[in-house]
Amino acid sequence: MKPSKRMTNLSQRDAERGDMAYRSLEVRASTLNIDARTIEATVSTETPVAMPDWTRGEMVPEVLQSKGAIIPESRQVPFLDSHNRGRVADQLGSARDIGTKYNNLTARLHFSEAASSEFTKVREGHVTDVSAGYEVLKRVYVPKGETRDVNGKSYTGPVNVVTKWRLREVSLTPIGADQQAKLRGLDPEMVRFLSPVTETFEMLTELREWCVKHGMDNKLSDDEAQRWLVSYQTANPAGTAVVTKPEAKPATETRSEPGTAVVTAPSQIDVEGIVARGIAAAESKRQAALAAFQTEVLDLCNLAGMPELASECRTLPDVAAVRKHLAEAQSKRAEKIPYGVNIRQTDSGQQRLLADMGCALSLRAMQSASPNQKTIDQLYPADKRTKGYEAFRFASPYKMAERYVQSCGVDTLELTREQVAICAMFGPDAAGIRSAVPAYHTTGSFTNLTLDAINKSMMVGYTETPATWRGPMRQAASVVDFKEIHRLRMGAIPNLPLWPDNTNPERASFADAREHYAVEARSLEISYSYRLLVNDDMDALSRTPGMMGAAAARTVNAVAWAQVTSNPTMSDSVALFAAATGARKRTNLTTGSGTPSVSTLQTLSNLMRQMRGENTPEGNESQDILNLQPRYLVGPSALATTINQLVLSAYDPAANSFMVYNTATQLIPVIEPLLDVASTTAWYLFADTSQIDTIEVSFLQGQETPVTRQFMDERNLAQNVTILQTFAAKAMNHRG
Repeated sequence: MKPSKRMTNLSQRDAERGDMAYRSLEVRASTLNIDARTIEATVSTETPVAMPDWTRGEMVPEVLQSKGAIIPESRQVPFLDSHNRGRVADQLGSARDIGTKYNNLTARLHFSEAASSEFTKVREGHVTDVSAGYEVLKRVYVPKGETRDVNGKSYTGPVNVVTKWRLREVSLTPIGADQQAKLRGLDPEMVRFLSPVTETFEMLTELREWCVKHGMDNKLSDDEAQRWLVSYQTANPAGTAVVTKPEAKPATETRSEPGTAVVTAPSQIDVEGIVARGIAAAESKRQAALAAFQTEVLDLCNLAGMPELASECRTLPDVAAVRKHLAEAQSKRAEKIPYGVNIRQTDSGQQRLLADMGCALSLRAMQSASPNQKTIDQLYPADKRTKGYEAFRFASPYKMAERYVQSCGVDTLELTREQVAICAMFGPDAAGIRSAVPAYHTTGSFTNLTLDAINKSMMVGYTETPATWRGPMRQAASVVDFKEIHRLRMGAIPNLPLWPDNTNPERASFADAREHYAVEARSLEISYSYRLLVNDDMDALSRTPGMMGAAAARTVNAVAWAQVTSNPTMSDSVALFAAATGARKRTNLTTGSGTPSVSTLQTLSNLMRQMRGENTPEGNESQDILNLQPRYLVGPSALATTINQLVLSAYDPAANSFMVYNTATQLIPVIEPLLDVASTTAWYLFADTSQIDTIEVSFLQGQETPVTRQFMDERNLAQNVTILQTFAAKAMNHRG
C-alpha cells in the first residue's frame, strides 16, 4: 500500500527532530508465566535493520550497539499497544528487568489486569511480536565500500552504527516475522515508501513537437511549455490544433503561396479543459500544502511545550518563521522567572542529580547503621548504584538539600538554612518563596531521597537482627488479603491390601484435619521535621530507622515463638504439647526428663520417629509410621552452654571415655531467650520443615519484609514515616 504524502512528511519530520524509531522482534513463548502475567522478550539485537536516513534520503542499515543503550535507573519503561503514546488506556503494562544478555537487550513484559485480552492473545500464540521505541542520540555513518572500526567492532558500509541510544518504550504489535524480514537490508520498495512523493507534469511528445513548430523554444520545461500553449491559444483562437496520439489522422499540408506551408489539424485544442484542469490541480496542491503546514505547526508547538500558540503560528508565512517565533516565545518565558537563577538544569539532568544524591545518601545511612559491608552489598548491590554518586559521598544532608533547591531554579544565597530545608521538603510556597519554575510542585522531591535512605537503613536493622524462627518453622506462601487462612492436613493412605479374584478393589479411606488463622497488621510511626536538614542530623536517617527495622524483626520472631510458649489448643481440642488423650493417640511431651543429653535425646527422638499419620475416619490410630527425623535442638538461653556442649562435642560429654560417639552432632542448636519467659528448663526437638509443618509463618503479599509509608504534615512541617508489616504464625501439627 502506497503511503500518503502526509504520512511520509510526518515520518520524516519525526526523524529530523530526534523522535523515536522502531524495530520489531519476537517474544519467547517458553518464558510465559500465566500466574504472574509475564513473558520475556528480546528488545534489541545488534543485527542490522534498514532504517530511514533523512540526511541522505535513503534507507541505510542501522546497528544498535547494546553497550550504548541508556536504560532508566528503575530498569523499567512503558509497555504499549502498537506505539500508541497518547492515552494511558493504550498502556498494556510495563517492561521491567531490562538488561543486556549476549549482546541483546532483553526485558520481561508485565501485563496489567486491564490488558486481559492482549495477554490472552499472547498466551494463545496469536500475537508473537514486540517492537522497541528508541531515541538515537549518537551515530557513526560508514560510507559504502568503506570499513571502519567503531568501539572495537568492524563495520562495512553503508551502515549507521548507533553508539548511544535511549530506550523509551516497548510495544506489542501484530506485525509478523515474515514482514519484518523484509526490513533486513536495503529494500528498494521501502525506499520509495519512505521517500517524499512528488508529482510532475509531463507534456505529450506530439504536443511538444506541434508547439515547437509554432514558435515555442524547445528548451522550455514541460510546465513552461504548458503555460506557453495557453498563452498561444489565447492569442490565436482560430487555426490552432490539438495533437493526439499517433493513431489519430495525420495533419495535411497545403500551399497557398510559394514557400509557405500551413498545417491544418483534424480538430481544435481544448484550451478551456486544459485551463480548468490546471486550476483544479493548483488548488488541490495548495490545499495539501496548507494541511501539511498546519499539521507541522501543531507538532512544533507541542514539541516546544506551547500548544496555545498554534493558532497564532498558523498565520505565519512558513515553517522557518514558526520556529523563530517559538524560540522568541521561549526566551520571553525564561525572562519572567521571578528572581535571579544561577543554575538552569533540564528535567533529565535534575533526575540524574536526584538519583546520584539519593544513592549517596542511602549508602551513608546504611554505613552509619551497620559496619557490615556484606549486608550493605546484599541490600544495595554495586550494579544498582548510580555512576555519579561518589560526588556526594561526603556531602551533608543540608548540602544535598541546598543543591536540590538550586537545581529547581532557586538562588539560595539570600535564603536561611531554615528556608532551604523547608523548600526542599515542602516546596517554595511553604518557605515563603516565589516559585521559580512552573513545574516545581508544592511538595519537594527531596523527601523521596530521605524516605529511600530511611527504608534502606531500616532493612539493615531488619536483616541483621537474629530470626531464630527461620529453620524450625516454615515460611508459608504469602496471602493476598486478611481473610482466614485454612490449612488442610491429609491423612495417610494405608499400605496396599490383598486383592482377591472376582472382587472389587478395596476403596481407600482417609481423614483430614484443619487449622485456620489470619494475618494481622503491625505498624509504628516516626516523625522527621525540617530541622533534620537544618541540623545535618545523619543519625535520624540511619540509627533510628535501623532500630525500627530491628524491632520489626524481633516482633516477627516473638509472634512465631509465642506459638511454643503459649502451647495453644489445636483443632483436635488438645494442646500443641500434650500427653496422649482423646483423639491424640501419641504423646509429644515428657516431664521430668532432665537437661539435654544423649539419653534424653534418644527418648524424645524415638517419640518423634514413632509418630503416626492422621487418624482413620473411624477415629482409630493410623498404621502409617512417619519416621520423622529430629533436625533442630531448641532451648532457652539458660541451657545454651549445655546444648552447645552436647551438639558441638565430637564425643558424648556424659561418657567417661572420649571414645563414645556423640549422636547429637547431627542436630542444629537454636538458642532463643524468649523461651526463658515460659520456662528455663523446657527444651524441644523439631523435625525439618521439608518433612512436616510444625509451625508456619505467613506474610501479606509485598510485606515479607517491612514496608514504609510516607505522610507529609504541612501544618507541622514534618515528614511522618510509618513502618508496616502484616503477618501471623500458627501451630499446624503436633507430630514434628
